[in-house]
Amino acid sequence: MTENSKSDQARKGLIDSVIGKAKEVAGAVTGNDSLTAEGQLEQTQAEERKDANAVEAVADAEAEQARQEVLEAQQEGAQERAAVNAETAAEESAARADQAAKKRQAEQAAAQRAAGDVAQAEAEAQRKAEQADVEARAEKAAASAEVADAAGQRNDAITVAASANAEAERNRAEADALAADADVPEQR
Repeated sequence: MTENSKSDQARKGLIDSVIGKAKEVAGAVTGNDSLTAEGQLEQTQAEERKDANAVEAVADAEAEQARQEVLEAQQEGAQERAAVNAETAAEESAARADQAAKKRQAEQAAAQRAAGDVAQAEAEAQRKAEQADVEARAEKAAASAEVADAAGQRNDAITVAASANAEAERNRAEADALAADADVPEQR
């Protein structure tokens, strides 16, 4: 539902509430019980629509917040991967420098130690990269769950709103039927 549509719904609800109050007062003043009941019914329906619109607005806001959290989790995961890659490059560079220094002292011993250092650095970098990926996936899954929850809440709110509107229509039809039975002219 767009902001304009929400504003229109709010205005319509306020107008319906005022019209309902006017009918209730007019019915009370003239002693017309069916007009009083119709006014009370319209006020109740307007209040139900207002509540349904509020629930839907909250659900929309929660869904947007959950989408933002998913984006933030994705960005954070990308930053962590970039940091791990930079750290890996630095560790590999340090290992190569160590290898060159040791090679000058004793070629065979230095080569063995450097290979061990490089392997260890790569294994550590791989472990850190895998850990960062695991954390990013967990954050993304949590954010996705929040999006799904917010979507479920929004769907529930839409169902409640539709039910309230259907109930309001049934009540209006019943009030119209009562008004028709009582030979009250239609006031809409």
